[in-house]
Amino acid sequence: MRIGRVVAGTVALAATTIMATSESAAADVTPRIGSDHTYSGRQNTPSVPLHKGSGVAQHQYRVAVYTGNKAGAGTDANVYITIYGSRGSVGPIRLDNSANNFETGKTDRFTLGLIDLGRLKSIKIRHDNSGRKPGWYLNKVTIDGNATFKAYRWLAKDEDDHNTWVKLDRD
Repeated sequence: MRIGRVVAGTVALAATTIMATSESAAADVTPRIGSDHTYSGRQNTPSVPLHKGSGVAQHQYRVAVYTGNKAGAGTDANVYITIYGSRGSVGPIRLDNSANNFETGKTDRFTLGLIDLGRLKSIKIRHDNSGRKPGWYLNKVTIDGNATFKAYRWLAKDEDDHNTWVKLDRD
């Protein structure tokens, strides 16, 4: 009888962990993609660990973020993404790894192990306006090489519409 309670408690804890990871906005948790997570085997391509045996469909999304090649286009601010699909959404997720991310003319790649979101529809990408020069010129974001979200705009308090976020529909 006691063993049954321990197993049930473990299952409940595992379900809570999955919910906190896949629905971080609702749980006020922001997963950080970085050195404290497992890696996919490709250099500078961090991956969130998948929850095996959870009963939740899993998918590894390969995210590429293209920073523009304009003067001052790079940012040292923390960058976050929320991904929206036909089966739900996940985020915000902080995009970070051991590389110096989001520099002028650079493409940064991340692998995120998330719930299966179905057909990707849109993203929201933002930064927290931190650092010495937080303004950022974002060209585009691609996910899995076939979903493209074009921005070609500044995310900056002192440029364009003065917003540090943008919601982009799939092309």
